[in-house]
Amino acid sequence: MEIITAQAGSTQGQLPILDLLGNLRDEAAEKPDLSPLHGCCAEAWEKVVQIIESGRPFDQAEVDWLNALLARLQKLLSTPASAPSANPASHRPPAAPAQAPVPGPDAPAAGEELPLILNIGNDGDLLREFINESREHLDNIEQGVLVLENTPEDAEMLNTVFRAFHTFKGSAGFLNLTPINRLAHILESLLDLARQHKLVINRPVIELILRGRDMLKRFIDEIESRAGGLAPASPILIPTEALKAEAHTMIENVTSGSSVSPASAQAAPSEPPAVANPAGASREHAETPPAESRQGSPEPAARQNGGSATVKVDTGKLDALLELVGEMVIAQSLVDQNVSQLAGISQQFARNMTQLGRITRELQRVGMSMRMVPIRGAFQKMARVTRDLSAKQQKKVQLVTSGEDTELDRSVVEELNDPLLHMIRNSIDHGIESPEKRAAAGKSALGTLHLRACHQSGNIVIEIEDDGAGLNRDRILAKAQERGLVPPGKTPSDDEIFKLIFAPGFSMAEKITDISGRGVGLDVVRRNIEGLRGRVDISTAPGRGTLFKIALPLTLAIIDGLIVKVGEERYVIPTLSVRESFRPADNMVSRIHDRAEVVNVRGRLIPLLRLNEYFGLTPASTSVENGIVIVAQSGTSFRCLLVDALLSKQEVVIKNLNEVMIHKNRAVAGAAILGDGRVGLILDVNTLVHLEDLRFSNAA
Repeated sequence: MEIITAQAGSTQGQLPILDLLGNLRDEAAEKPDLSPLHGCCAEAWEKVVQIIESGRPFDQAEVDWLNALLARLQKLLSTPASAPSANPASHRPPAAPAQAPVPGPDAPAAGEELPLILNIGNDGDLLREFINESREHLDNIEQGVLVLENTPEDAEMLNTVFRAFHTFKGSAGFLNLTPINRLAHILESLLDLARQHKLVINRPVIELILRGRDMLKRFIDEIESRAGGLAPASPILIPTEALKAEAHTMIENVTSGSSVSPASAQAAPSEPPAVANPAGASREHAETPPAESRQGSPEPAARQNGGSATVKVDTGKLDALLELVGEMVIAQSLVDQNVSQLAGISQQFARNMTQLGRITRELQRVGMSMRMVPIRGAFQKMARVTRDLSAKQQKKVQLVTSGEDTELDRSVVEELNDPLLHMIRNSIDHGIESPEKRAAAGKSALGTLHLRACHQSGNIVIEIEDDGAGLNRDRILAKAQERGLVPPGKTPSDDEIFKLIFAPGFSMAEKITDISGRGVGLDVVRRNIEGLRGRVDISTAPGRGTLFKIALPLTLAIIDGLIVKVGEERYVIPTLSVRESFRPADNMVSRIHDRAEVVNVRGRLIPLLRLNEYFGLTPASTSVENGIVIVAQSGTSFRCLLVDALLSKQEVVIKNLNEVMIHKNRAVAGAAILGDGRVGLILDVNTLVHLEDLRFSNAA
């Protein structure tokens, strides 16, 4: 047992003993007949924490106490029901007179901030593993606390958050990350009081734990930057004493009997009133009720995964594997081109090639599924954003999410965080009104923000919908005309007016604040979504709210494409963007003002873009009736693309182009190796449809 290893003058065994006592205490707390064991372990755990916090080795008196404690624990473990009430204090020897009293673990260190010093040379691998595990614990803490804010009686969620802090503390202690260890310890102690029904989970407690979680995240970010070589390996100094003192005050209030009882807390109204601002807490958060977050599955990842087994793999290795799978798919398609010629030689060969094709497609499917992750993580981050921002804006907002289990490419999820953040901020700041304005309009004071995800026509669709005031068409148009975005005398459509909010620098805010006013947010949304080969559509109703609909490809690694021929070149058009294709008659094409051509598609005039002219190629024929017209769609807009011929439909692996080539022509999204070994450029339909070249777009 760990206690036997303790020796006077040595720190060996301190952390294992602490962990052992903590585990025994937690297990005993769940069984009423083990209450003596729980009391014994709880008091002993506090004493060991004091020893560790002091930074000194065991002395002989403490070793003797540990031996007596061991005998006591063995007796309680053997006969828990008949054991008398444990009192480890009776086994403690008197403290040596020459020894100064050890301060309690929760006592603030007189305002001194302790720097965090890393030993990257020896602990580099352990620190990287600690960082990965800590990210998961931080997510569980944040989501758990947000659930507790609305359902403080959820004992299982409280235990989940408590265990996350407990693991945080133990791992930090093992790596000698003392500031993290002490901060996690005092927050764990605060939650332990709630588990014992001595502390009510109310607004000040929620605020404190969330700020503590954010502080731990700052530590992890700093450690990661140093461990990754992005920052010099200097000591990390993040002020924690003020927050620890605040937590210490809460704990003292509970132990002195001045806290609110659980019974009185349950009798309180369901919507918490404004509370007094605790020391160091945000004034805005103290004066306003919290935002509510109602999610379809609010449990953190630890509860969701249940007993599923997972293996952590470095993302670099995973990307390399998927790259090789893509290369194998290309190689198989090259070989497959010759199968028809060789099939007559051997039927067995043809059967083997067919089997190889099936295996390759299955391997590709499995490989792609390894890239797919639920969008839940991105949605969960928005719950905290909604809560904090609505409090700062003094608004009441509830976030309702659905479709969190919808899966899409990992790289797409990573790129979605910024657009979602800006969309949520925009909806709360500009969309949802203040409680007073909502009441005057006959609405509920509680605004609702919906965040949904689903699969639709092979794409991932994300909707952000609020029940606010909606977009003001006339105000947006006036602002655009004032900034010169709309020429005088031009009357744009409603859809064109609403899309002006995505223009760089465009803002409807009355004044610049730390939330909005600089016209950057929605411009970031547009650029990021277009960079993902997606689009954003807007629908709004005055007084009823606004819906932003984002459509994205499921993956950035592979697409189903239509291979077309233009001159001697091959191009790939994503099939999801193709509405239809046909060979036009000569009378279907006309020219407007001798400049732009349009195609009459069942009574609708759609602008025509000759790809050979756009890319500067010599076509097989200049007559439209000898070519093929492809009607491409992006959102609610259409464009006819004229090509020489349709060659085939094929799944292609996307090869990224360098930034120089992309900046030269935005209509090229990437490249692919085709079945015949030639390279085909993948066209960006969104760019082609919304092309601003006067030769092609005036008829739009």
